[in-house]
Amino acid sequence: MDVEIEEVGLREGVQSNKKILSLEEKIYIVKKLLNAGINRIQLGSFVNPKLVPQMEGVEELFKYFGNIDNIKFSGLVLNIKGLERALECGVKYLEMSLSASNTHQIENTGKTIDESIKEISTMIHIAKKNNVYIRANISASFGCAFEGIIKIETVQNLVEMLIKKDVDEIALSDTVGFATPGKVAEMLDAVSTISQNTRFSLHLHDTLGMGLANIITALEKGICSFDSSIAGLGGCPFMKDAPGNVATEDVVFMLQSLGYLKNIDLQLLCECARYVRHLYHKQFTGRISQHIETVSRLNLN
Repeated sequence: MDVEIEEVGLREGVQSNKKILSLEEKIYIVKKLLNAGINRIQLGSFVNPKLVPQMEGVEELFKYFGNIDNIKFSGLVLNIKGLERALECGVKYLEMSLSASNTHQIENTGKTIDESIKEISTMIHIAKKNNVYIRANISASFGCAFEGIIKIETVQNLVEMLIKKDVDEIALSDTVGFATPGKVAEMLDAVSTISQNTRFSLHLHDTLGMGLANIITALEKGICSFDSSIAGLGGCPFMKDAPGNVATEDVVFMLQSLGYLKNIDLQLLCECARYVRHLYHKQFTGRISQHIETVSRLNLN
């Protein structure tokens, strides 16, 4: 089984912190990730920079890197205007998001789930006409800061709807980090009954320290694609002081110990994580990059 990770630090991680990175700093991070062997990277989201100033200059970032063979640069779009901006600068891999929590969907987009389904359906149609790869993210799949636990049937219904819309991939997102191995197994068993060979991925946060354990469970269920954020950069805007996504270097370290992702240079990845911590003057949650010298000497992988 080929396993891959999608780096989301430049999108979710950056927008969750107040500090505004320059275009040059973002480019430097991406180059470090590429040098380390990361080949799937979210460069940002096409949202209003007046509302999310951390996403200022996202077009320039995509134009700078352009199309590189075997590298997937993706961007998040939340509405048709954002989609049009993404298409104008040649984005070939798009993320679209729909929450399993109506309250969360309203807080995030100003629209209900039903209203958002109508818009995302139009967006999928337009993107398909432009030969764009579409990954649809179902936010709050494992719980919501506003509504608590989400019914599995709610997620199943959204999965079924998105499959009918012919999206290329569906990501189940643990937006606030409430997932546990048991819940992950239960959810994956439930959606597998209607998946029709659709590719699934997991977007995990480490709020309760369950992120890596959840990945192990998902691997056992056949999931081979996971989101992560360099240094653990990120967080949830709807949960005060919540830790960020699972840290890329920690995920890679664990997966390499299981025989996956051997093409990624962990040492270079940890250098990138240290650079990110330097930029923000924060430790974040990544552990391996803080102990890479010890790990290298022990040859734990």
